[in-house]
Amino acid sequence: MKAAYVMVLVMLTLGLTAIANADSVPPNDPQIKTGGPLGASGVTALSAAAPAGIITASFDIQSPSGTSPGTSPCMLLQGPFTTVSPQCYFENDVTSDGAGDTITELTFDAFGVSPSSVTCGMLSGSPFTSCGVDAIPGGTEVDFTGGSIAFHQDFTLEFDGFPPGFTTVDTAAITPEPGTMALLLAGLGSLALRRRRS
Repeated sequence: MKAAYVMVLVMLTLGLTAIANADSVPPNDPQIKTGGPLGASGVTALSAAAPAGIITASFDIQSPSGTSPGTSPCMLLQGPFTTVSPQCYFENDVTSDGAGDTITELTFDAFGVSPSSVTCGMLSGSPFTSCGVDAIPGGTEVDFTGGSIAFHQDFTLEFDGFPPGFTTVDTAAITPEPGTMALLLAGLGSLALRRRRS
């Protein structure tokens, strides 16, 4: 009887502790956030820094310290090219078939990091309105949706609490710019009309 009483007391204590800590996220848990251009995101410019251009829909971002831009710059890796961005300041320069593309979703795959410890959020001026964290084989996937980054639009990223030397494998869902598509269709239409008249 006494052992059962002690067991119930231990279970009750563990249950109440779990409920009390369910919504708290320790400050050192990994986080990824998106924001608008430097001034809008609350990140102040150290100098007239130019954004690092993202030229392909598949890229990697490395944080040498695990906290960028807090204690180290972001390193943008695109194939054989590496661009250092001290303030994690980027520009959408993705094109397909010569036309500028709009980024409609950003996905960050963080391998070796438990999804239960990762959070996501938005800084001031974020081009997205929602984010989610999901488990993937070997790690965590963070998706930013509910918005877009137009061609040549600037935005910021913030990584905090990841292991030093951490790299995310990233993809951007893209769609052609509406203005670019209209211009392309108008050009093709005028060529067809000109050919018909001749």
